[in-house]
Amino acid sequence: MEYYLNRINVILIALVGALCFWQWSGEKKGDAQLENLRRVVAADESHLAAQDQAIRGANEDIDEFKAEITALKKRSDAGDIEVRQAKARLFTLEQQAKQSATEAEISARALAAYKQGVVARDANIHTLLDQRQQLVTANQDAVRKADGAIKAYDDLANKYSALVTQYNDLATRYKALTAPPPATKPGASGS
Repeated sequence: MEYYLNRINVILIALVGALCFWQWSGEKKGDAQLENLRRVVAADESHLAAQDQAIRGANEDIDEFKAEITALKKRSDAGDIEVRQAKARLFTLEQQAKQSATEAEISARALAAYKQGVVARDANIHTLLDQRQQLVTANQDAVRKADGAIKAYDDLANKYSALVTQYNDLATRYKALTAPPPATKPGASGS
C-alpha cells in the first residue's frame, strides 16, 4: 500500500512540476510577443513622427509659397520672366504637396494598421492573462489535491503505526501465554 502511495506522490509531484514548466514557458512566449509588439509600436511611432514633421515642413513651405504668390501677383507687371519662374516654382511645390498628401494618406493607413495591431495585442494580452489565471487555478487545485493525498497518507501511516503497535503487544502476550513455565530444579524445594 505504501508503495502505491509513494508512486501517487511521485506522479503528483511530476504533474505539478510539468504544470509549472508549462506556465513558465507560456509566460516566456507571451513576454517575447509583448516585447516584439513594443518594438513594432516604437518603430511605427518614430516613422509617424518623421512623416508628421515632413508634412508640417511641407505645409509651412506651402504657406510661404502662398505668401510669395500673393507678392508676385502684386508685382506681375515687373516682368514675364519672374512670373514664369514663379509658375515653375508653384508647379514644383504643388507636386510636393501632392506627394505630401499621398504620404499623409499612407501615414493614415499605417496609423489604422497600427491601431488594429494594438487592438490585437490587447486581445492577446487578455488571452494570456486569462490563460495565466487558468494555470494558477489549476495549480492551486493540484496543490489542494496533493495536500489531501498527503493528509490521507499521513492518516494511513498513523493507522498502520497503531496497528503495528497492537500487533507487537498481542505478539508479546501470545509469547507470554505460550511460553513453557519455568522449570523447577529438583531438590530446590524444601524436602
